[in-house]
Amino acid sequence: MKKFLLLLVVIGITQPLGVFAQTLNGSISNDGFAYASVFTGNFSLLLSIVIGIIATFFVFRAAKILGGGLFGSVLNYIGVGMFLVVLGTIATIANSWFIDFWFNIASTVFFAIGYIFMVIGANKLLKGIMDN
Repeated sequence: MKKFLLLLVVIGITQPLGVFAQTLNGSISNDGFAYASVFTGNFSLLLSIVIGIIATFFVFRAAKILGGGLFGSVLNYIGVGMFLVVLGTIATIANSWFIDFWFNIASTVFFAIGYIFMVIGANKLLKGIMDN
């Protein structure tokens, strides 16, 4: 039952993204290779978002299972960082749909804070290992 619900969530996320990806403007020539490259670029971008969301879910799940120990707290930092990077990617896509200065700023801020959280998690892990 859990796998079925996860499949429904993935389908629910990918369908609207797929519809919005079709509205992306790009110069497409009559050449079949140019169309294939545009489709591949859009598909890989949307796939990276879906994989990022699923991976973030699994990282938070593992952190919850591990509890409040060293690895649990490190995984929480890594999970927050991953989630912010996914939000930054979504803001980058939104910037191409709605040309606005704030989407560009939001994507930069999400990426920067996300990577900072991941570095804090890595540093916390290093300190925890070196103290033992």
